[in-house]
Amino acid sequence: MTEKGIPFSFSFMSYNASNGTSDGIKQVTKAQLRVGYKDNQSLKASVLIGYVNAKEGNRWFYLPLLLSFNGYKVIP
Repeated sequence: MTEKGIPFSFSFMSYNASNGTSDGIKQVTKAQLRVGYKDNQSLKASVLIGYVNAKEGNRWFYLPLLLSFNGYKVIP
């Protein structure tokens, strides 16, 4: 979808690994993926997903904490 310029929505449980806290569920609308870390740049490269949100700019979320995508519930 990002390659075609089509924004998507998703939700995830927030998590701050630095202090082990969460701000609860985050809802993101009109997002697109962005380039993430390479394996040699971060130990979390395979689970930390970069996205751009019109409201907040460049952000990250942990893939295992993804809850929904375009209104569909994600079941791990």
